[in-house]
Amino acid sequence: MGARILKRIIYILPIIGVICFTGLVIYGYSKGIFHSVESLQNFIKQFGEYAVFIFIFLQILQVIVPILPGGISTVVGMLMFGNIQGLLYSYVGLIIGEIIVYWLARYYGKSFARLILTKKRYLKFEKMLDRPEKGIKRLMMLTLLVPFAPDDLACLVAGLAELPFKEYMKILLIFKFWSVATYGYAILFLFNRFLIH
Repeated sequence: MGARILKRIIYILPIIGVICFTGLVIYGYSKGIFHSVESLQNFIKQFGEYAVFIFIFLQILQVIVPILPGGISTVVGMLMFGNIQGLLYSYVGLIIGEIIVYWLARYYGKSFARLILTKKRYLKFEKMLDRPEKGIKRLMMLTLLVPFAPDDLACLVAGLAELPFKEYMKILLIFKFWSVATYGYAILFLFNRFLIH
């Protein structure tokens, strides 16, 4: 019964995240927070040194339980801390999150995947598991290189398919930054184009 309730909470969190994000954007825009990058950064500075740690923690959580659609949280970091620093903080948080996912998948197996994935995504996930080790490596590289591809699924598969942790980390550290930067700059362009004047 507890697992069923937890699963429902995990499914509802992304919806709540989108609603909260939309509400924050509307509120921020009406208060002038999003009128310029400087006004947004001044707003964030109110949280002091804790803002960085809160953001990194949210990025770690984002990997395990996606609260916002992919890329949005990275853009928030870029707007808060500047493009380069925001990307680096995002990258660090996501890497830590992907390491946790790998070990959770390794330890709990398919039951962990069933808990965090919808039925549709779980079916995709099971198909990915049938690949040999070389195929898992290629899958990880491909999903990390192609914008908006399901790289979180590939990382989950790597944990369950028993891809050696050393190999997993090599691929993740090299290709994840490209993925984060591509998402971030694409969504930042749209954000700048339509919200910030």
